[in-house]
Amino acid sequence: MTNPSASDWSRLNGELGRHIAEEANKTLNSYREQPKLVTEHARVETDTVYGGYAHRQLFELIQNSADALFPDTETETADEVSHEQNGGRIAIHLTENHLYCADNGEPINQGGVEALMFSRLSPKRATGQIGTFGLGFKSVLGVSNAPEFFSRSGSFRFDSDRSRKRIQEVVPDAAHCPVLRLPEPVDPAIYQDEDNVLYEFMDWATNIVRLPLKAGVHDDLYRQMQGYPTEFLLFVEHVQTLILTDNSSDIDRTMKLEKVGDEYHLEDGSETGRWKRFERMHRLSADAQADRRPGDERKEVPIWWAAPLQRLDKPGKFWAFFPTHSASLLAGILNAPWKTNEDRQNMVPGPYHEELIEAAAEMIADSLPELKTHDNPACHLDALPRRQATGDSEQADLLRERLLSHLCEREIVPDQDGVLRVCRDLSYPPKELTPDGRIDTELFERWTTCPGRPSKWLHHKALTRIRLATIDRLFDPESERGQSLLSGAPRATIAKWLEALVQTNGPDDASQSSIAAVQTAALIPAEIRKNGDLLGKIVLTATDGWQAPDPERLFLLEKSPNVDGITNPESCVHPRLTSDHDTLSALEQLGIKPPSPESTFRLIASRIMETGNNQKPNDGLHSKFWVLSRKLTAENVSAVIREHQDWEGQEIWPMKLRIRTQAGDWK
Repeated sequence: MTNPSASDWSRLNGELGRHIAEEANKTLNSYREQPKLVTEHARVETDTVYGGYAHRQLFELIQNSADALFPDTETETADEVSHEQNGGRIAIHLTENHLYCADNGEPINQGGVEALMFSRLSPKRATGQIGTFGLGFKSVLGVSNAPEFFSRSGSFRFDSDRSRKRIQEVVPDAAHCPVLRLPEPVDPAIYQDEDNVLYEFMDWATNIVRLPLKAGVHDDLYRQMQGYPTEFLLFVEHVQTLILTDNSSDIDRTMKLEKVGDEYHLEDGSETGRWKRFERMHRLSADAQADRRPGDERKEVPIWWAAPLQRLDKPGKFWAFFPTHSASLLAGILNAPWKTNEDRQNMVPGPYHEELIEAAAEMIADSLPELKTHDNPACHLDALPRRQATGDSEQADLLRERLLSHLCEREIVPDQDGVLRVCRDLSYPPKELTPDGRIDTELFERWTTCPGRPSKWLHHKALTRIRLATIDRLFDPESERGQSLLSGAPRATIAKWLEALVQTNGPDDASQSSIAAVQTAALIPAEIRKNGDLLGKIVLTATDGWQAPDPERLFLLEKSPNVDGITNPESCVHPRLTSDHDTLSALEQLGIKPPSPESTFRLIASRIMETGNNQKPNDGLHSKFWVLSRKLTAENVSAVIREHQDWEGQEIWPMKLRIRTQAGDWK
């Protein structure tokens, strides 16, 4: 039964069919005049099939369909054609005997047919199209001896046996004959009646490639379908849907790209990836134009960077619309019409690539801040390439070098408010607290939650091994080439980092800042903080002054009422701190306690010595001095007394060290 849509398909005697027959006859005449062309053309096909295009049939077929779907005016761009209006659709279906590729793009025209017949005659018209030279279709000869092309403008087929027979009629001794030089017009209605898959595709498609398969190629095509990269759709936004299926239903992939705000959501079955995509057109210099592949006359080329928002820390690759073997080490995909060698997998160095990489680095530097989020203003740093390592490609090295050069003076590193700043405008936490990139999250989050924290310190979300290493390289971009004597971002001391929290005004703010600083200090491992002086003056005292949490000089006075009036208030923790249970616990963890007998004895001695020469001695202090001395050894008492050199006065009260006599007075 004939499909009702068959009436929309040009029949055997259509304009395109007549053109195909004429071109085939011209080719045969050229072979008659110059038989050597037969061998040359056959070798071109063989080199394509067994060279860089081997095992890439799916890539090339889908690429051609995507180009057929590209907007066909000079003013209209892919972005201006909405999915709803364009409905670009490509379907791949694999059976035991055939591979199909259908699309609803522009029907093939005379130039398109000639591109399939010959080499480097591609009529592709826009920089947004993928193919350029018309070689990719020849890869189908690796899986089929008789490729067929059905289009609403006209249908035709190739056949290796028929081509050999026709060529040998004019070149009898031709042993190795090309296949794709001699297309034969066909009537699509005849084929659809005997093929249900073709019947269904002809209902909506405008172009259908059907490949009768060689023996032994099915499994390779199956693997190509399984591993086909969904990310291809990121660079062909005019393609709304890509469907891959097979007869066994083992493969049933429906891929779609949807723009949601400034993101692209890429669907592949039940999985959805979130991406951001950045694009720039680059006008080539004369040197870069001279270094292009022969036949490429473009003066402007597109560069895309697609960044995967859910895995920015995963290094990506250079793509030439499909993945190459060259790792970029940048997150996601850096896509451009790179100059590749014959295997289409490896990039060829030269001025063309150097210029495109420089343009790409500038585009990435401009775009990178758009990856940060409100909740994680440092996540964009994950996208940057890691430090240079053995085995990195020349292109990856150049991209990394140019990126660091562009970024080191840009606002790219987040401060405490999440505002991006030039890396040299920020202060950085102590290196001792980030050993080997290991981060104590609780420690830094406690510092960050202080209401009075200064803003121009590195945001705590940047405190990961990868991000800190990236910031170090921003300070020291020349280190990638071994030319730097610097050592990355300058790090503050622990004291400076903690004291930054308490540099506020007002007693209420001061106590809250001190609470935050003390609790943060207590989270620092004991082997790192070592002693109180290392932590800086972060404890608010009873006189609203500041002291370091040194157990020998700072005390919890309110826990020892028996020494009230002895301890200097400047050495006592402020009651606002000790009234907070968590802060009191932190102080005790730092070793701050009520005065011990020895420390109290030392304080009393200091108070006695502070008595002026013309002041009457405080007999109460002396009484406590000798009472406490009984709790110490003679050696300890002597040591404290020897700490003060002058126990003798000079005027009214000549002696500062006094002893009670049996009579009850003091001498």
